[in-house]
Amino acid sequence: MPYRSSPFAAILCCVGLIACQGPITPTRLPSSGATRAGIPSPDQPPAPPLEEGIATWSPEESVEGLLHRAEGSNPAVRAAFQEWQAAKSRVVQVSSLPNPWISLGGYLQSVETRTGPMDGRLGISQSFPWPGKLETAGDRAFALSEGVRMKVEDARLQARSSFLRSWSERIYLSRAERITEAQVALLEHIEDVSLSLYESAKVSQADVLRAQVERLKMADRLNTLRQREKPLESILEAAIGAPMVTCEAWHDLRLVDEFDLPKESVLREAVLAGSPRIAALEARLVGAREAQRLAEFEGYPDFSLGVDWTWIGEGNPIQPDSGDDALAISLAIEIPLQRAPIEGARHQALAERRQIQELRAQLQWNLLADLQSALAAHEDALRRVALFEEQLLPKAEQTYETTLVAYQSGQAAFQDMLDAARVVLDFRLATVRARTDSALAFADLNALLPASQLIKENTER
Repeated sequence: MPYRSSPFAAILCCVGLIACQGPITPTRLPSSGATRAGIPSPDQPPAPPLEEGIATWSPEESVEGLLHRAEGSNPAVRAAFQEWQAAKSRVVQVSSLPNPWISLGGYLQSVETRTGPMDGRLGISQSFPWPGKLETAGDRAFALSEGVRMKVEDARLQARSSFLRSWSERIYLSRAERITEAQVALLEHIEDVSLSLYESAKVSQADVLRAQVERLKMADRLNTLRQREKPLESILEAAIGAPMVTCEAWHDLRLVDEFDLPKESVLREAVLAGSPRIAALEARLVGAREAQRLAEFEGYPDFSLGVDWTWIGEGNPIQPDSGDDALAISLAIEIPLQRAPIEGARHQALAERRQIQELRAQLQWNLLADLQSALAAHEDALRRVALFEEQLLPKAEQTYETTLVAYQSGQAAFQDMLDAARVVLDFRLATVRARTDSALAFADLNALLPASQLIKENTER
């Protein structure tokens, strides 16, 4: 009587069936540096963002160190990293077998059989998808997680670009303040000169009033510049995700524009080959192809294997096999008769694939346009720097000095001197603005490509 005394034999069968249903883990799990199903992967995996509790930072630290902190501690980067972790966790979920079912049944009225009454029934069943279906689902989930991983890289680039832009604007603001402060002091000197000439009756009172009005206008301009300090510093704190300590020497800090860029053709190829946004769409495209394969699998049946144990009570003792338990093995096959959902899934996957292909083509054109705009802005800024520093500004300063001497000797009008002073101020500000625009263009390039692909050679200027 092999199944008579206790349900242990059936329980052993159940345990064996449960053991067989362990997760069919894909053979190529999403390791950070690996590739799967044709998905591009960078040489270095993205390092996890920094831990909580980041200390304050000082602008006087190295720019490279601050950029590293911005890439690791920016809240947007940290959020994208956690989104990637969540997407990775989906792989094992969709590539594992479904949970088995255990059923227990009793009879309200005893059913008599030849060997005795049936007292109860215990069963376990396990579903098995068509071979290859779970692996395809895992490949699709992995592809989608790789697309999210590229969002982490893009978030790092955006954080880097945001920091560099606000960093450059804050340095420009400090330098513009110093230039404007010097202009206010210059106008005070002009006011004193005109006042002394007025006291000696060499000029009219109108010259003194014009000098005072010009000084007050310039002082108001200086106050307006100072009002922009805190907003820019708040943007810097948001880019790094940590509070900043006070800095009084912004004008002495370095603008990140002292680099030689590779040729335009090299950058164009690098953008098309290395942009994380394009890589994210490439991963999504692989996921769409896997979704098409998964839709094809929906047309194949799934299987279910089960074991049922029925325990039999004591029957007629003179009957052979009286009271022996019954053990049955069941096999169920799904019949995929409903074709409409299957065709709908196929069409959906095909439409998503075509959509991603169009998005990729549009993104490539947009990235090339952004690259061209940033390169043109960088080149134009360097041209203006050379023009103002080497030609316009020296001549404007010489013109002002000559006009001031002529005014003091009564050979030039007061308005001519004021105009000459304004030109000097405008050219000085324009020089600083041009250098800042060069740094801003480099910051825009940082939003498109990693810095390692942007810098050709570090040069001293």
